[in-house]
Amino acid sequence: MEKELKPLHKISTRITVGDRGLDAGGIRNLAEKNPSHFLAICQEMADEGEISWERVPNLGKLFHSLDAVDVVAQEPRCGEERTITASAFPVLCGALTVAGFNKAYAQQPTISQELVTEVNDNKRFSEYISLQSIDIDVDGVREGQDFPLIGAGEETFSIHHKRGGRRFQITSEAIEENDVSNIVRLVNALARLASNHIERQSLRRICDIDGSGSSPAEPYALHWNKTGTALYQTSNSTLTQLPSDGNRYENNALVDTTDLDNARGRLAGMKDNNGERIYIPMSECTLLVPDALMATASKLVNSELEPGIANEMNNWGPAAKTGWRPRLLSSPMLDDLSATTWYLGWFDQQFTRKWKLQLEYATQSGNTPDFVRSRLAFEARIAWDVEVGATDYVYVIQNLSGTTPP
Repeated sequence: MEKELKPLHKISTRITVGDRGLDAGGIRNLAEKNPSHFLAICQEMADEGEISWERVPNLGKLFHSLDAVDVVAQEPRCGEERTITASAFPVLCGALTVAGFNKAYAQQPTISQELVTEVNDNKRFSEYISLQSIDIDVDGVREGQDFPLIGAGEETFSIHHKRGGRRFQITSEAIEENDVSNIVRLVNALARLASNHIERQSLRRICDIDGSGSSPAEPYALHWNKTGTALYQTSNSTLTQLPSDGNRYENNALVDTTDLDNARGRLAGMKDNNGERIYIPMSECTLLVPDALMATASKLVNSELEPGIANEMNNWGPAAKTGWRPRLLSSPMLDDLSATTWYLGWFDQQFTRKWKLQLEYATQSGNTPDFVRSRLAFEARIAWDVEVGATDYVYVIQNLSGTTPP
């Protein structure tokens, strides 16, 4: 009979956490008795909130207790991890930093994850193939006749990559002065910075600010058949599955439900490669607006009656029949792109966020050249590689208040 596997810190000596915080002597004892499991124990307890930077009472005492104790750790290298021997101090600091970063990162308010399909793909340039069935116009098949053979073509949608990352350092002076509060601020600031970078990048691609601007240029959100192409257009001369007036609706400022009706009607004109209309259920759609339009949008989709008209039911409001209303999302980051442009569509059917590298952490300390040059005691790094691209072009309508693109 197999034994039940238990968390490592349940079968090993626990790190002592009292009213005064982490016990440096207890941590040293744990590291000496469990060098191979020390990182796992620390990371598990940090992830569960049992230990944290905020519970370190004396950073200098912790450093002197652990610096000369070697434990086994893992270091990210070329997409894999290698086992190394390291001082217990940076290993503990790394566990506290990763847990603190993850907690702060998860608390950052974002909306982009609601607008994309997430994938992991370690290629620098990825191609996503859309098979297109090619039918023939046959009105029924007579008895005894062969069923017609359909053909198949393909479109390719490419998504590139964009690497990002940042570092932060703890000096020997910070340890000597027990400057834990500033370490906590650095970890939180790093999490906010990473989250904001990824969020702004994602929203910029969804709005295709560069590729669909007045002077289209890279980075395009849409790389169609290996060519950078403006995603939002006012005709179907290039993107042939669009209705004749395209997926960019000019002079459709968000004022009343008529403007929502206009965008919905444009979505209803989207076609497949056989030239037949496709069904885009409004219950799967999102109304995406900048903060400047949030009050208007909220009134339009949350009013039981038609705003400004007595005793007329609002087809976009709570009383509308099931399946009619989209959900409402907004972010002030959109205002930096355009305070008047809004979007309606089935976003995650059109946009893919490709993670070439998920959030990756690395730490180091000890007798490094940096310590000799500047008394650097500890350094942490976060890295990521992510890009957002369109893998279709028929599911989202961009609505302009005038004719000038954002």
